[in-house]
Parts: sequence; structure tokens; C-alpha cells
Amino acid sequence: METSTINIITLNCWGIPGVSKNRKERLEAIAQYLSKGLHNIVCLQEIWSEKDFLYLKDNLISVLPYSHYFFSGVLGSGLCVFSKWLIQDVFFHQWPLNGYIHKIHHGDWFGGKGVGLCRIKCNDKLINVYCTHLHAEYNENYDIYLAHRVLQAHSTAEFVNLTLSSADISILAGDLNTAPGELPYRLITQMSKLKDPGHEDSAPNGIKAGGTSDNANNSYSNPKTVKLSPDGKRIDHILLHVNNSRYKEEIVSFGNPLEERVPGKTFSYSDHNAVSLELKIVDSSNGHARHHSSDHKLDDTITDAIKVCREAMVTVKKSKVLYLLTGGLIFFFLLGSVGFWPTHVLADIVRIIMSGICFYYLTMGAIWNRIEMNSLKAGVTALENYQRSRKIV
Repeated sequence: METSTINIITLNCWGIPGVSKNRKERLEAIAQYLSKGLHNIVCLQEIWSEKDFLYLKDNLISVLPYSHYFFSGVLGSGLCVFSKWLIQDVFFHQWPLNGYIHKIHHGDWFGGKGVGLCRIKCNDKLINVYCTHLHAEYNENYDIYLAHRVLQAHSTAEFVNLTLSSADISILAGDLNTAPGELPYRLITQMSKLKDPGHEDSAPNGIKAGGTSDNANNSYSNPKTVKLSPDGKRIDHILLHVNNSRYKEEIVSFGNPLEERVPGKTFSYSDHNAVSLELKIVDSSNGHARHHSSDHKLDDTITDAIKVCREAMVTVKKSKVLYLLTGGLIFFFLLGSVGFWPTHVLADIVRIIMSGICFYYLTMGAIWNRIEMNSLKAGVTALENYQRSRKIV
């Protein structure tokens, strides 16, 4: 009976050049930790600088000789994978809904986010490793990105479903920005065959990972949030599925492997806690049937997702009217004021600023809102089609 051991780690590295605190020192500490060779597959998010990726690549080449960075958008997706074994194939699926271009302070749109796939050859086994980072929430009281994150989760689940049959083992790792029980999490885990080792029903020996964001043990956590919930939220995940009936998995360990602080420093490795999973893939050689019970909750999840998207479509329609009305009023004001403006430098500056604002509002109403509406329609029709197909089957 042949056994292979997979030890995978995922970490959101918070690597925004010029913004993230202690970025250089933390990156060096991350490289030093990973160079110990404790993990044979590494999935990282928010490596926004290509130089940072190349630095990690140079420092990890002796233990993780194979690597891939997923270039996308303006900034480069931030996603990369390091592996002890050969990365045989790579593919990146960019989501159509990625936040807003005018929300520069959020920046998700500029990353061209999506889900990256590395197909890794481990002896005679093929492992599909999916690395991803869903859109952040930013405001818990009014989450304007919920529909975006819902459709990103749906697209990710569908992408996994369409590609997992070509591999023996599939593993999804990354910052999903959604906690167990939340709608995007339910979509990914219920629509795909991926299971969560940290779930109470499947955790080894009752062990499960703690919160990975705004946890009391992280130096970068918001003190106000920590007071309300010291354990934080578990939004970084490693999900898995063994597709080949010849193999079965045995979970050895699952949890948060990094120390609370970088050794000798007063700060943590990142503003997120890492998650690691060690499992043994056992070759039973006789094949065994895998039974996947149908989840009756999935119908409710799909219905909830469609509802969120339809509510977002109503909001987009209202925004379109507001943008076009505001831009139109400014345009006609500028047009009607021709010949009445004083010939003064300050007046010229005001005209230029108002023209820029007019162009922004008209562009948002005529083009951007149309793009967002079509993306929402595409998501809703795909969800409805999935719902219908379940009823027919």
C-alpha cells in the first residue's frame, strides 16, 4: 500500500508596497520559515510586487524548486504557488466582477482577481491546486461587494467542478473572505465536492483552525474588533477532495502553524494567520466507492445567492439613473454657461474640474454600470440554470 504525504500552507501576506507595515521584514521572515521545508506546497496571496515573488523564489528554490505567479489585471493578482514537485500545467480564471475601478482605496479591481490552477505531478498522482483570493468585505454593516463575492464563489465552485475530474486530488487554498456559514462559503463547499477539514464534523481529533483575521493573537488586528470577537473570523481556508476512488485521504493535522510574532520582533508575519493541512493519500489498490450525500441545503443557498444578485441589479439600475442624471445636468450647465464664464484662470480651472466630473458620471452610467449589470445577469442565469438542472436530475 503506497502512501504520499501532502503538507500545504496558505497565507495572505499583506504585501502592498508602500502601504503594508513591516512588509520587507515580514517577507524575509516568511521566506525564512518556508525555507525550512516543512511544507511541500505553498499558496500565497497579496504578493503584489513581482520583486517580492522573485525574492521568495530565489530563497525557496532549494526546498520548493517549482513556482508560478499568476499575472493579471494592473497589479498582478497577488497569487503565487510554490511546490516541491513539478508544476505540470497552469491556468488562471479571472472573474468578471472584481469590485469597482473608482474605489481606488480598495484596489481589488486593479488586481484582476480570480482563481489560479496549478496541476502538480506527485509521483503517479495528479494534484489540482487552486489558489484564490475573493473580494474583501470592507464594511460589515453595509457590504456593497456581497454580490461580487457571491458570484466569485459561484464561479470558483463551477471552475473546480469542471476541472477536478482530470486530477486525483483537488485542493483549494486561499483567503476566501468568507467564514463558515456565510453565503459565499456555502456556495463553494456545497456546490463543489470540496470539504473543509476545519469543520467540526471532519476535523481530526476535534482539532480545528482558529480565526485567521482580526484574531487577538495577531499584532495587526483592530483592537475594537478584537474586543467584540477575540477569536476573530476564519476566512482563510484549505478545502480538499479526493476524486480518484483508488485513493483515500487521512488528515494528520490541521491548524495555524505560525508563531504569534516573528521571532525577535513585536509584529506578526501578516495581518492574517496562516493555515496548514497535512494529509496522507493512501493507495488502497482495490478502489472504494465514494458516496456524496446530496445536500438539501444547497437549494436554499442557490436561492439566497440569486436573491442577493437580483437586489444588486436593482441597486445598479438606480445608480445608473443617478449617474446619468447628474452627469447630464452638469453637461447642460456647462453648455448653457458658454459665454457667461469670466475670463479668469480660476474659472478655467473650475470648468476643467466640472468637465472631468461630468465625464466620470456619464462614463459610470453609460459604460461601467452596463458592464456590472451584464456580469450580474450572467451570474443569475448561471445560478438559475444550475437550480433547474438539479430539479430535472
